[in-house]
Amino acid sequence: MKSSLATFVTLLSIVLAPATFAETARDRLIEEVVVTATKKSVVENVQDVPIAITAIGESQMDALKFKDLSDIAFLAPNANLQPITTQGTAFFSIRGVTPTSSILSVDPTVGVFVDGVYNPTGQGTVFDNFDLASIEILRGPQGVLQGRNVVGGAVLVSTKKPTDVFEGDLRVRADSGFRGTGEDITVSGTVTGPLADGLSGKLAVYRNDDGGWFENEFDGDDFGENEVTILRGALSWDATDAVNFLVQYEYFDQDGTGLINQSHKRQDNRPRPDGSLGFFEKGELDFGTEMVGSCRGLEVGPGCTELDHFFEQRVDSITFTTTIDVALGDGTITNIYGWRDLEQTSQGDIDGTPVATFPAWGGNEVEHWSNELRYFGTFGNVDLTTGFYYLDVELASETNQSLRLNGAPTWMNRSGGGTQDSETWGVFVNTDWSVTETVTLSAGVRWTEEEKSTASHALNNNRVIEGSQRFIGCGFVVGDGTCIIDLENSDDWSNLSFRGGVTWDVSDAAMLYGSISRSFRAGNFNLRRSNVPDDRIPVDEERMDQIEVGLKWDVSDRFRMNAAFFVLEATDLQRVALAADLSQTSDNVAKARFTGLELDGRAFITDSLTLTYAIGINDGEYKEVDADLNADGVVDQTDFGLELPNTPELMYNFGLLHDTQIGGFNLSSQLLYTHRDSVFNNDNTASRGAVDTLDVNFALSPLEGSWELSLYGRNVTDHAIYTQSTEINLPDGAHLAGLMKGRRIGAEFRYFFN
Repeated sequence: MKSSLATFVTLLSIVLAPATFAETARDRLIEEVVVTATKKSVVENVQDVPIAITAIGESQMDALKFKDLSDIAFLAPNANLQPITTQGTAFFSIRGVTPTSSILSVDPTVGVFVDGVYNPTGQGTVFDNFDLASIEILRGPQGVLQGRNVVGGAVLVSTKKPTDVFEGDLRVRADSGFRGTGEDITVSGTVTGPLADGLSGKLAVYRNDDGGWFENEFDGDDFGENEVTILRGALSWDATDAVNFLVQYEYFDQDGTGLINQSHKRQDNRPRPDGSLGFFEKGELDFGTEMVGSCRGLEVGPGCTELDHFFEQRVDSITFTTTIDVALGDGTITNIYGWRDLEQTSQGDIDGTPVATFPAWGGNEVEHWSNELRYFGTFGNVDLTTGFYYLDVELASETNQSLRLNGAPTWMNRSGGGTQDSETWGVFVNTDWSVTETVTLSAGVRWTEEEKSTASHALNNNRVIEGSQRFIGCGFVVGDGTCIIDLENSDDWSNLSFRGGVTWDVSDAAMLYGSISRSFRAGNFNLRRSNVPDDRIPVDEERMDQIEVGLKWDVSDRFRMNAAFFVLEATDLQRVALAADLSQTSDNVAKARFTGLELDGRAFITDSLTLTYAIGINDGEYKEVDADLNADGVVDQTDFGLELPNTPELMYNFGLLHDTQIGGFNLSSQLLYTHRDSVFNNDNTASRGAVDTLDVNFALSPLEGSWELSLYGRNVTDHAIYTQSTEINLPDGAHLAGLMKGRRIGAEFRYFFN
C-alpha cells in the first residue's frame, strides 16, 4: 500500500507541467454522454436522468485509455467485473449483489445488454475497448425497463453505428510483463461510411495474440496464451425520413490455455487437516500446473482428443433494429430483434497445483433469441414508454471431473450435466409526469411470466473409481458417452416489478431525486448437481427491494459531484455453496440488507488538469438465515454472523489527466489509483485480499494530425489480484484462487481518418 502511494506521488510530480494549448482533458471529458437507459427516443444527458448511473462515451473512453470493460467498471462506485472460476465467464457485481457460481443455468444478478439485446448468461461478457460508442453502468434494481435478472443493476454496451461520413480508426497495441514470458499483441481497425443514398455501412476487425503472461513453474513454459478474433459488420438504411433499419452481425472466436488457478496458503497460515499449507504464498504471482500437452496430462483416448488449446469459445450474433417516427405523441416505435449462439469447451486445473489432483473438462452451449417492441411518446407534460418483450433460451452444460482420492493413486471419475429451456415474456409501462417546471413524478410497472424445463444427470450417478484419471463424457456438449437422464422437471414463475420516484430540479445545476423499486432474479435448476435431494427441485426467484435518494450537482463549471444513498433488501437470496464432498448446491438461503453511499464526479483543477473520482461504501449483513452456509451441519448463529460474499465495505478510485504542449505536439498524461477492500467467499473460509493498483498512460499526438502514440502501464505496482478464492478439500491444495495478470507495460499506435 505504501509503495503504491509513493509511486503515485512520484508520477504525479512528472505530469504537473503547465499547458498552453486548447485541446485539453477538459475538452474531451466535458462532452456529455447521451444515455439510452430510459429507453426514450429523445436525447437525454446523463446528469438529467434520476438514477445512479455512470455513463462513458467514445470521447471519454479515448481520454481515459481503458483496455476493456473490466477496467471501465472501476469508474463506477460499488461496481466490479472480474472473471470467475470458469474460463470465458465473468459477472458484474454491483452494490454487493453478486452471483457466486459459474453454473450456466444460474442467472446473473446484473444484466448485460449489447445494442439493446440481453445476454442471459455470464459467458462472453468481457469486451475490449474496440468499436464501442458508449457504456452505461446502472446501479441498483432496474426491473421495470430492463426486465428480470437486473437486481443489482444493468450494463448497457453500445457499439458504433455506421456513419454517413467516410472515416476509419486503426490501432496496434503490444504489452508485456517483461518477465521472460510472452507478449500480448492486438491489431484492430474500423471503417465506416456511405454506400449509397440513405445507406451506410461499417466493418470492424479485431485480432489479439497473447503469448502468455505467466510462467508455469511445473515445466518452465509460458502459460496464459490466448487468441481472439472479432469481426463486426453493420448496415444502416434510412428507408424514409421517418424509418430506419439497422442490422448488425458479430463473429467472436477465442482459443486459449484456460484457467490460471493458484493454490496458496490459508489466510491465517493454518495447515489443512492433512498438514499441507498449499504450494504458493498468497499475494504472490507464482503459478504451476501439471496439466500440459494437448490433453493436459491425459493419454489420448476416450474423453481426450488432440486439441490445439484448452479453452475454445465461438459466438455468432445478429441484431436487427427498426425505428419508426410516428405522429402519435410525436413518438417513436422501436423494435429490437436479437439472436446469439455460443459454444464453449474447456479443460481446467481446479486444484491449482503442480500435482495431478482435480482436473476437469466440460462445455457450454447457449442459443437465445429475443424481441422487444416498444413505443415512446409525449402527451402534454407526460412522457410515456411502453412495450412488450419476449426471450427464448436453450442451453446445455456438461461437467467432467477426475478427483484423486486421499492422495492415493485412486481416482473418482464422474460426469454430469443437462439441458434447460426457458421462455420469458413481459409487458411494461413507465410514465414521467412533469407536475411543475421543477418537479417530476415517475411510475412504472412490469409484469413478467417465465417457464423453465430441464433434463439432467447428476455427477454422482455416473462415477467410476479406478486407477487412472479419465474424462467419461456425458455427451450433452462434449464427449461421446451417454448419460441416462435421472431428472426431468419444469416450473414457472410470475412477478410484478415496479418503480416510483420523484425528481426536483433545485436549479439548472442541481437535481435531487428519490425512488423505491422492486426487481426479481429468475428461479433456476442446477445443471451441476451431485444428486443432493434438494437439488432436484428448482430454486425460487430472488426479490430485491430498494430505496434510493440521490443528488446530481454541477457545483460550478469546474466541479461536479453526484451522490446516492441506498438501502437494498434481498428476500430469498440465491446462493451456490460448495460442500465438503465438492458438490455444488443451489438454494434460497437468506434475507439480507445492503446499505451504502456512493460519490462520483470530476474537478477541472485547471484548464489542463482534471481529477476524476468514485467512492463506494457498502455495509452488507444477513437479516435471516435459512441454510447451512458454512457446511458444518447446522444452521445457527455462526451462519448468521458470516460476511456477505464479494461485498467490499470500501471501494474508491482517483484519476488525474493532464495535457501539455511540447513543440507541435500534445502530451496527455493519466494516472489512475484504485482500491478495493478485502472480500470473503460464501462460507468465509477464504478471502480475496485488498486490491491497490496504479495505472499510468502517456499519449503523444500532433496538434494538427491524425495519429497518436501511447505508452502505458497497467497494475504497475505488480499487485496480485484474485478473481475468486475458495477452499476445497483436496490433499494437495488449500485454495482455488483465480489469478489475474500482474504488471504490464505497453505501447499503442493509433491512426484515424475522415
